[in-house]
Amino acid sequence: MRTFFGAKETLKPQSGYPTEAVVAIGNFDGVHLGHQSILKKAQDYGSKMDLPVVVLTFNPHPTLELRPQSPMKLLMTYEEKRIQLDQLGIDFCVEEPFNAEFAARSADEFFQDFLLKTLHAQVIIVGQDFAFGRKREGNTELLKEYCEKAGVKLELALPVVKDGLVISSSLIREALSHGKLKEAEDLLGRPFFYKGEIVHGDKRGRTIGFPTANMKCEEKFPLLPGVYATSVIWQGQVYPSVTNIGKRPTFQQTEELSLIPLKIETHILDQTFDLYGEILEVRFHHRIRDERKFASIDELKAQIKSDVNLAKSLLH
Repeated sequence: MRTFFGAKETLKPQSGYPTEAVVAIGNFDGVHLGHQSILKKAQDYGSKMDLPVVVLTFNPHPTLELRPQSPMKLLMTYEEKRIQLDQLGIDFCVEEPFNAEFAARSADEFFQDFLLKTLHAQVIIVGQDFAFGRKREGNTELLKEYCEKAGVKLELALPVVKDGLVISSSLIREALSHGKLKEAEDLLGRPFFYKGEIVHGDKRGRTIGFPTANMKCEEKFPLLPGVYATSVIWQGQVYPSVTNIGKRPTFQQTEELSLIPLKIETHILDQTFDLYGEILEVRFHHRIRDERKFASIDELKAQIKSDVNLAKSLLH
């Protein structure tokens, strides 16, 4: 997959960008099963018409630009989204900077100048709630009119429903916010994960017999503090693990907890690796318990042993 940042500046003839394309538009945060349905439809058109598939997405997410006070956190980093789109076989990704200038474009300008003249859309695929142009003035009815006049095929993708609910990024965030990892996984089509560089910690886990890999993670949707049964992906191998997200209250003064950032610490079961500087992916499968303060280190060690045994049974 070729990725372009800012279509106007980068889609030059010499770049290899196609002169005709199937264009799927959306934020695709999480690239969940609903998104995958849209992408599959685009690929079906691409195969039938012998055209490449282009995904048009935005950076930052429009909600973060238009409502910066919004507490919304992304299910994926932008880089993770690009990787997922590539793995799904998308030919091109255009990641358009979403800023005040872009948001001020009229619906007509967005369609004529951007979708037609810049992206060369022959087929456009969007969700049924798609809105475009300044202050969301364009809806799917207007888009249908534009497409008919321009001779462009428009496909409105039906929502994907699971257990009576429409799959959406907000529904997945809701599930994760309540610790419902299996529910979120069923909607995403894969486990929720964090991926980042392993950095030096204070090595307390090592001193109590449970060394941990401390992850430096880009900001994305925060899971509830607690202990999780997880799996680690490293160098193409999968290792069962236990992960703690929290502030390690047993080692902290209670009055200091509000000042301490959350840490992501993973203990790989029955393995000892030197992982400093390595990039790990940690997939979250089951929430075992809340994080809590223990009366002693021995009590904490006993609980961790119990957590490890439970994780082994859950991940078996």
